[in-house]
Amino acid sequence: MSDAGARDRIKMPIGQLSIGMYVVELDRPWGETAFLFQGFRIRQQQEILLLAEVCQYVWVDARRSVGMQRQVEENLAAAATAELQPVIAKVDFNLEMQQAEPAFHSAREQSLRLLEAVRLGHELDVAQVKVVVKECVESMLRNPGAMLWLARIKHSDEYTAEHSLRVAIFSIALGRELGLRQGELEHLGMCGMLHDVGKIKVPSAILNKPGALTPHEMRVMQSHASEGRKLLMSNQQVTAAAVDVAFSHHERLDGRGYPRGLDAPRIAHFAKIVAVVDAYDAINSDRPYSKGKSSLEALRILFEASGSHFDEELVKVFVRRIGIYPPGEIVEMSNGEVGIIIACSPLSKLKPKVLLVLNEGKQPGPERVVDLQETPLDRSGRSYRIKEVYPTGAFGIDIEAYRRKGLVIPGHL
Repeated sequence: MSDAGARDRIKMPIGQLSIGMYVVELDRPWGETAFLFQGFRIRQQQEILLLAEVCQYVWVDARRSVGMQRQVEENLAAAATAELQPVIAKVDFNLEMQQAEPAFHSAREQSLRLLEAVRLGHELDVAQVKVVVKECVESMLRNPGAMLWLARIKHSDEYTAEHSLRVAIFSIALGRELGLRQGELEHLGMCGMLHDVGKIKVPSAILNKPGALTPHEMRVMQSHASEGRKLLMSNQQVTAAAVDVAFSHHERLDGRGYPRGLDAPRIAHFAKIVAVVDAYDAINSDRPYSKGKSSLEALRILFEASGSHFDEELVKVFVRRIGIYPPGEIVEMSNGEVGIIIACSPLSKLKPKVLLVLNEGKQPGPERVVDLQETPLDRSGRSYRIKEVYPTGAFGIDIEAYRRKGLVIPGHL
């Protein structure tokens, strides 16, 4: 390669990629990825999302990239960004599930009691919340897979309480990836548990309205941030950080959030973390006004809003934590069969193992596992591939029932 050619090839972390850049080399062999061609121009955010799942950095050809010259100059000095180190689970998933389940259900009950106390005007039992959050953190440090799996099981009639618990769990998972210490994770988990407490002050007719909110109703809905701040400030056991997260988790980096219109430098780090996971879970869950989207679609929406709404680095790390195809996700294959993702190797995150449970006619059929890493063929002799990803519960499939039977084993979490 000529000296000029070498200068035009720039090593870039995934978080600094943008549409129009021409990727010429990955940090792993092309054959280990789903990309068909060795070298391509990024045309949509989904391609960046997929790259983030299999690579930490790539090499970009500046000459063949569109509108990139200024970006090249800005990124040359930043190209040596430190990479995250993988965090290894200390305990087997199935063993950890035995401890995680009672801890999760205890935390869920505490979240319900917390909101009921606020509704009745009673004092918040912050000490007990700290106990259950500590148990969740300890489980996540042993093996995050168990808690993350339990967070996928949802009950639509208890959205606000369960959402608060899921935000706590996802925040702890993200904080773990960021290298936070146990005490910091417990603090972050408390922020997640308490972030939406102000919604108790929003009338249920607005909170559960199936249609679009009027401008007045929207203002009332948005008031939950200020109401949460008032509620938490009145309790001496609540930290200033938890108060700030309740007040600021709907602020946006570009200054277009609410209630204060803060820009990036004025938003606290924990509030930025909770903002990412709060949005992810809201998009991924059924609401009165919309059906929940798949995890993949929720991550895509976050990725597209990174840099304007959400912190880019936090979104990138969260995408890596959740994964493009997390175990428990429902998928429709190219031939119409439907299955459950049961495991996904970190070496081939775009080719998971799928437990097929419905045939082409969407009727129960013989259950069998296909490993997409092995390029299996269907009965027509065509290669299996994933056509569409659906949210938990799609097609009436009870993923927890399969987990209890030992057929879904979320590995490598």
